[in-house]
Amino acid sequence: MNLQSYIESGILELYALDQLDPNEREEVERMLSVFPEIRAELDQIQSALERYAHSQSIAPPPHVKDKISESITNLEKEKEMNLQDLPLINSFSDHGKWLDLVKDMIPEQIEQNTVFTSVLQQSENVVQMLVVTNTHIPDEVHEESHESFLILKGRCKCTVGNQVRYMEEGDFMAIPLYEHHDVEILSDKVVAILQHVAV
Repeated sequence: MNLQSYIESGILELYALDQLDPNEREEVERMLSVFPEIRAELDQIQSALERYAHSQSIAPPPHVKDKISESITNLEKEKEMNLQDLPLINSFSDHGKWLDLVKDMIPEQIEQNTVFTSVLQQSENVVQMLVVTNTHIPDEVHEESHESFLILKGRCKCTVGNQVRYMEEGDFMAIPLYEHHDVEILSDKVVAILQHVAV
């Protein structure tokens, strides 16, 4: 077999790019095990493709990198929930872990038309609280903080602008700035984590 012709055929590039069917792939792997020259050529092709990929890569904007880092940090914090170092809630938050954390803080009974709150953390930039309510939350709008909430128990209907969303245990919602919103309770009560993050 003429190894140079085999190398120049382009099959190694296709192998490196995972573009071969199973039979062709098997043939290349057999050749790689028999001929060190082909293995060396494949190593060079893979290195060249890697260098090319790096040369064409685009760094994500800093805010995207920050968001990813924040999400990873939050996921790590949620593994070991601690009232002294709470993660921010987001669409990946585990409502079960939050419920376990606050279960002893939830009142068994609340009077009719009551909104019970207990502050979990409060700083210059973040306020998080446990909310237990059996009454509707009237229309409001936020201009200086991003509001979001995670439903731990119960069901409700949230209207944001002219969009309606029915929510239940485990659902998360972020409210856009400057949008009117209200919450209608559809169960005996709703237990939620409410969060405000400064703009």
